Amino acid sequence: MKIVLYLHLHQPWRLARYRYVDVGSGQTYVDRERNLAIFRRIAEQSYRPAFLRLRRMLEEDPGFRLSLSVTGPWIEQAREAAPDLLPALAAMVHTGHVSIVGETYYHSLAFLLPAPELQEEVAMHRAVVRQEFGTQPRVLRMTELAYSDDLARFAAEQHFSGMLAEGWDGTLQGRPPTRVYTSAAAPSVALLLRHYPLSDDVGFRFSSREWKEYPLTAEKYVGWISRLDGDVVNLFLDFETFGEHHAPSTGILDFLQALPTHVRSYPHLGWATVEEAIELPKFGELSAPRTTTWADQNRDLGAWLGNDLQRSAFETAKSVGEIVRRSHDPDLLDIWRQLLTSDHFYYMYLGGHGADLGVHQYFSAYGSPYDAYATYMNALTDLRQRALRAPAAGEKGSTA
Repeated sequence: MKIVLYLHLHQPWRLARYRYVDVGSGQTYVDRERNLAIFRRIAEQSYRPAFLRLRRMLEEDPGFRLSLSVTGPWIEQAREAAPDLLPALAAMVHTGHVSIVGETYYHSLAFLLPAPELQEEVAMHRAVVRQEFGTQPRVLRMTELAYSDDLARFAAEQHFSGMLAEGWDGTLQGRPPTRVYTSAAAPSVALLLRHYPLSDDVGFRFSSREWKEYPLTAEKYVGWISRLDGDVVNLFLDFETFGEHHAPSTGILDFLQALPTHVRSYPHLGWATVEEAIELPKFGELSAPRTTTWADQNRDLGAWLGNDLQRSAFETAKSVGEIVRRSHDPDLLDIWRQLLTSDHFYYMYLGGHGADLGVHQYFSAYGSPYDAYATYMNALTDLRQRALRAPAAGEKGSTA
């Protein structure tokens, strides 16, 4: 059985406080210094120490494999706040044992917008990956592991060979997530499904003293994996799991570094990148008429579009986008795309309870969802006015 360890690197450009009276003032929407300060802190807590551990794992175990996705905003912030991280990441990729996964440049909700937004953002991401790491992704993920039959068709049209998706029971219909499937809608696209119980054991439960399996050791964890049936176990996690979501004092970095040692104890276990895993034998086809994600207990789009605030913000963003595209102003288009980053809608979450609510509150950059909504809508109002003043905005038949 192959183990696919996939880690996601993303930091949003969080908005500054933007009041209605600030509309038209020329004030920037993004609190640049705050974002860079947050990035520097996380780099110190998570990125640098985890990069160091992973590089050692790659050097000490020729069989170890790793897959990463890296968003455009993460790369932009790394360039300014922690420029040493990009060459360190490139060095890991150049070992040949690390795959980069394709996605939208802005970690956005572009997959819910009319063409050509999704195609353009994926192309932007491909370009920055080539520039920074000299590689071309063959496997695609959508923001927060969004997946559907339509997205599989898109992946095939864009010449991707595989996609990542949540191994959700509603999609699997009793089949195991430990197999490689193909999309029923696009048979050329292989599907790697996240093993969410084992992924969440590390991502969410690792440092919980109330968890019955606490403390979780690498030996115990690999023992669980060894007893699974199938061809592949996909462990998909946020990179910040290691050092940020779980502090170094919890032992999370030691846990990570110890995994290859214990995997070697089981002759039938090994590692694979996402690109290697999609070449494994296929177990059958999967259909997903509705979009699934890895967010919240319902595994749907409710984390971003589940309430009236979120839907209002998204519909307004769509309408402003039409005006921005008619403006033919590349700077305004970049700003609009920053505002499509999924995190902005995540901060407006109102519903839910228990674990879902706690996770949203942990990540939120605001005192309340209403503050997030007001700030976002004021920024959109200002952007709309700027786009309408652009010379090309009123030209008949203009397109971006």
